[in-house]
Amino acid sequence: MNAHPSQPASLPIPTSLAEITASWLTRALAAGGVLPGATVTRYTPESIAEGKGFTNRVFRLHLEYQRPNPGLPASLLVKLPATDPLMLPLFRLLGPNLREVNFYRNLSRDCALQTPVCYFGQADPATGNSALLLEDLGSARQGDSVAGCSLDEARQIARRLAAFHAQWWDSPLLDGLVWLPPRDDEALAYQELHEPSWRSLTEKTGRLLPPGLRQLGDSMPDLFGRVKSMLAESPRTIVHGDFRLDNFYYPADAASPAPLVLDWEYCGIGRGVFDLATFVCEAFPPAQRRREEWGLLTEYHSALTASGITGYSLNQCWNDYRLSLLDVFALWIVGGAFCDYSGERATTFLSNTLQRLDAAISDLRPLSLL
Repeated sequence: MNAHPSQPASLPIPTSLAEITASWLTRALAAGGVLPGATVTRYTPESIAEGKGFTNRVFRLHLEYQRPNPGLPASLLVKLPATDPLMLPLFRLLGPNLREVNFYRNLSRDCALQTPVCYFGQADPATGNSALLLEDLGSARQGDSVAGCSLDEARQIARRLAAFHAQWWDSPLLDGLVWLPPRDDEALAYQELHEPSWRSLTEKTGRLLPPGLRQLGDSMPDLFGRVKSMLAESPRTIVHGDFRLDNFYYPADAASPAPLVLDWEYCGIGRGVFDLATFVCEAFPPAQRRREEWGLLTEYHSALTASGITGYSLNQCWNDYRLSLLDVFALWIVGGAFCDYSGERATTFLSNTLQRLDAAISDLRPLSLL
């Protein structure tokens, strides 16, 4: 269920778990308007981000109320920005936490993609502080970028993604979303972030990094402006920005197989098929991707057409898909450089993604489009 929280100017933004009190939670839930009359008396925190590759601090709060009733959530998630000094330039230049709060506050209620309930969201652009209180999806099945998904699931995801993109397709309302950057507005930030991020990523990946990606990564600063400029041209829509299986949750009791989509930190304005390229490239091993990606692209394009989108040819969609692979790699450099990949699952995920992205770039030759 999508929801639209409010933001009271008088409520301070906590910068740590210690600053989240029962009183603050009570006021935040009341301000959000989703849980009126709920009085929190205490909570028990649980960290769910450690060792899992998160770039933010994420905690599950087990809540106790003055007057418990079945309509109140037994737990919720709180999301605060990272405090790792190495991550601060990313948050300063790209503001992923500010984007996500604004998405939930301004767009999630009418979003064609289902999202978790947001009980409260607040952000301060001046300080970079933010806080989100989100529905706890602990009972839902999380998508798995390592295990992948079935072709039928992928087709359904492609169709739902197209419906979301069609909702904002070249809309005049996009220009009013001043907090949501067009792709080309990110180019200078990516150039500034590249050197330390690329150094960190190459050190962490070591032999896992394919030679082709290593060579391409060295030259990416010369490509950011051209790639992002091309992906920011009309027709534009809202892109999720990190549309992959790990960010999908399937409710256990849902009648529909549609996932709830999380992690809107890299949402922006540009060519929508970037999201499809992110998803397909990561979800399937190279041999399966080669067999299925054209069919998934035509599924996506047909769904756009069925939603009333015209003037966007299948050939243009295919070329945008190919070009998007370079921007997917760019996001991996600046967004994935400082994640923790020490666990077995994280190492497998990292290795898979690098190998799959390298194969896709080699197969589809996006550099030729420049």
